[in-house]
Amino acid sequence: MNDMPFRLYTAVKLGCWTTCWMLVTSLGFAGSVEEGRTSYQSGGKKIKVETYLPAGNGRHPAVIVLYGSGGALLGKGEMVAFARGLASQGMAAFLVHYFNRTGSLVVLDKGITKHWSTWNETVRDGVDFVVSHPRVRSEAVGMLGYSLGGYLAISESSGDKRIRAVVALAGGVFDRLQGRTQRFAPILVLHGRKDERVPVGRVLDVQREARRHGVEPVVKIYEQETHRFSEVALADAGARAQKFLLEHLSR
Repeated sequence: MNDMPFRLYTAVKLGCWTTCWMLVTSLGFAGSVEEGRTSYQSGGKKIKVETYLPAGNGRHPAVIVLYGSGGALLGKGEMVAFARGLASQGMAAFLVHYFNRTGSLVVLDKGITKHWSTWNETVRDGVDFVVSHPRVRSEAVGMLGYSLGGYLAISESSGDKRIRAVVALAGGVFDRLQGRTQRFAPILVLHGRKDERVPVGRVLDVQREARRHGVEPVVKIYEQETHRFSEVALADAGARAQKFLLEHLSR
């Protein structure tokens, strides 16, 4: 598997132009991903979606990408990097702006408590949208979420058999769902040991809940990382996510 497209986008975001140029010239990466914008309706609101599709025609496995509580203002760049990397590996990626449903920009704990079920419903409508997309193999859909997005990915997949695999970065299981999930998809957990926003102990919640359903999570703890991963950790996480999702969505 080639994880270099993810490293390329990360380098662009961080201003590493020399590295970017070397990667572009050596890989011929430019033009391999088709980017677009679309939308769907949820609760009477327009939900924007950014699409990252493998170039060409045909149907592909799909991954729904969910940002964290910083929304499109904070941390979106990393989610775009993940989406582009997934598309470069033959998966259709859909970055869903679920905050459109509540008009949120950035949320704190109080807002999460208030809106999480509405966002969960919005994400489920997003699954309906993605499985009906003409470039998607409806039987091969996964999710990738960061922080709040990771919580929502786990929440949605725990009650939706259409979700075949989940990657959760710095995420966890909502307290009110613990012991109440209906199923658990294969999951890759990526977490920083020094995360103070979502403590690493939340990984134990994911493991305990998954094991109730006979699923053993794949866990990678980054010993020196906080809630926001460094460039090196992001590149490694991107490569791991691509490999995991390809493995489970290409069967």
